[in-house]
Amino acid sequence: MATLLEGHSLTSGQGNPSFCGVYLVEAAARRILFDCGHPGGLTPADIDVVVLSHGHWDHLQNVDLFDTATVLLHGDELRYLADPPAHDRATPRWAHAVLSTSEVRETGDGAEIADGVRVVHLPGHTPGSIGLAVTTETGMAVLTGDAVASARVLREGPSGLQWDTALATASVARVRQLADVVHPGHGLPFRTSAPPPRPAPLAFRVPGR
Repeated sequence: MATLLEGHSLTSGQGNPSFCGVYLVEAAARRILFDCGHPGGLTPADIDVVVLSHGHWDHLQNVDLFDTATVLLHGDELRYLADPPAHDRATPRWAHAVLSTSEVRETGDGAEIADGVRVVHLPGHTPGSIGLAVTTETGMAVLTGDAVASARVLREGPSGLQWDTALATASVARVRQLADVVHPGHGLPFRTSAPPPRPAPLAFRVPGR
């Protein structure tokens, strides 16, 4: 698994331009892209599956570039994107039209995309927010989108824009329980637990010392 682009949250007097983390998972000869919100990384033809954590503009823009990939979204998110409420400033009404040009399939909690890669439903930030749980040599890595946007959210709970705060809080708790390493929506990856201990080096005794 690799971080293609780091996520950042930027604040200005003219709005909050956001760059989400973009992650590549390679498993069972498949390349899976988690979110695609800003330019860079591999070419679209290199990607087999695009998993969209949710429908906010900073996570799904550019999805139409991946015209040979299957795009996965939670069913609740797809239905929400069909007619988002006017007060939801983060969900563009053009999202549904952009997705209509892609091969979109519904996914849900527990769906296995490849060996050791499964979908985790993390509702609250949006109705159908999802993450990916990836089994790695160093433990369970969870790609969270904005269900856990940063390390601070895992420590203190969700804040800011939430579709349902109670569900968002439960999703943060689920990530805390599940993950050894979190790859957040807008921050650097971080460990939630100590790394596994390394074997002690072998000691050789020199005779006479």
